[in-house]
Amino acid sequence: MIVRHNFLVRNNFNTRLNIRTYISLKSIFSRQNSTLKPISITKPILSQDNLFHSLSESPFEDLRHRYKQICVYGSCPVCLSQDNEVKNKPKYECPDCGYPTHCSLEHYLQDKEQHKNSGTCSMLRQANEDEHDLRSGRTMIEFDFPSSQPLDEQVNMLNWDLFFYTRGFPSMDNDRSVRHVSKLLTYPITIASILHEYGPYNIKNRLTDEGLKSLTALRTIIYPKIISHDIKTQKPTEIIRIFVLGARAESLLPLHIYSQLSYLFPFTYFHIYFIGPESIPGNNKKFPTHSNYTPQLSFTWTTSFYHDYHDSLTPFDPYTDVFFLFSPGISQTNTWHDTIIKLLQTKCAIFITGFDQEDLHSEVSAIEEKGEKGEYELDWLLRPEE
Repeated sequence: MIVRHNFLVRNNFNTRLNIRTYISLKSIFSRQNSTLKPISITKPILSQDNLFHSLSESPFEDLRHRYKQICVYGSCPVCLSQDNEVKNKPKYECPDCGYPTHCSLEHYLQDKEQHKNSGTCSMLRQANEDEHDLRSGRTMIEFDFPSSQPLDEQVNMLNWDLFFYTRGFPSMDNDRSVRHVSKLLTYPITIASILHEYGPYNIKNRLTDEGLKSLTALRTIIYPKIISHDIKTQKPTEIIRIFVLGARAESLLPLHIYSQLSYLFPFTYFHIYFIGPESIPGNNKKFPTHSNYTPQLSFTWTTSFYHDYHDSLTPFDPYTDVFFLFSPGISQTNTWHDTIIKLLQTKCAIFITGFDQEDLHSEVSAIEEKGEKGEYELDWLLRPEE
C-alpha cells in the first residue's frame, strides 16, 4: 500500500493552479459530487489549539460512539499477556492519547512505558487530533482537489509529495493536511499506482517477470495504441473491472474521491465492484447497489462473500480484470480460503496490502504456507515490501 511520507508540499506548487479546474469537497461524508458554489463562512466548532479530547468526552457523537465500540470489541494488552482466562475490555482512557487502551488504571500504569515507547500513544494522539480537526468546522482548503489531468503533463507517483505536486493539488503546509488528503486517496491512488504506465513499480523496483506480464496485459486495454485524444469524441473501449474484496471503508468513500482514479486514465472506462459483508453499512436497504456515476466510472456493491458471487461475474479476462484486497486479514481467519481458491482460478492479477510491514509479512506467510502445502498455485507479481 502507498504510505504517507514525512514531507511538506512545495510552496511554489500553486503557480500551476491556473491551468486546472478544482473540485471543492465540501464534506468528506457526502456522496454527492461537489460543486464550486460559494461556501458560507461559519465559526469553527473547535479552534486549532483545542483539538485534543478524550473520546468519551468528545463534542462529537460519532467519536463518543467509537469509544463505546472500542470498549466492546477491543482488548486490554496486559490482560492478553496474562495466562488467566479473564480478558477484560479496554475502558480506561490514556490521558495522553485520549483512547481507551487498558481495562483499568492499574493495568495502564503497568503497561504505560511500553504504550509510550512503542509509538502507539503518539500515533493515537495524532489520530485523535486529526479526527477532531476533520469535524472542527474549519474550511478544509486541502480538499479542493484538481479535476482532469492535462494530457501534456505527466504525474509522478513515486511518493505522496511528488504526486501532489505533479497532480496540481493545493499547497499543504502542514503534515495534518497531508494526512487528511492521503487518507482519503489511499485506496484510489494505490490502485492507480499499480495500473498506471508511469507508476512506481517496475522490474528494478519489486515488479517480477510475471508481474510485468500481468500489468502489460492490463495496460494493453488501458492504453490502446490508436485513440482519439479528444474525450468528447472518444469511443467506448473495453471496460476495466476492478474488484475490491472484503470492502469496508473503501466502499463508503464519497464517489467523487474515485474520480481521482478516473482523471489519471481519461480514456479508460472503469467498473469498480465492492464485494463483502461490510461493503454496505448495516445492510442499509436504502444504500445503492449500483451507480453509473460518470460515463467512464460505475460502481456496484454487494454484501455477498466473493466465493458465492464469483459465478455471476464470469467470464474473467486478465486483460480487463484485476483484484485488490486491502488489508484483508488472511492470516487471521480461515474465511478467505474459498475466496482465494476462486481468485486463483481466474488467472487475473491479485494485489494485497497490509496495515504495516508486520501485517503484510503475516499475510504473505499465510499464503506461502498454503502454497507449500499445494493448496494454492500462484506466482508473485510484486515482491512484498512496504
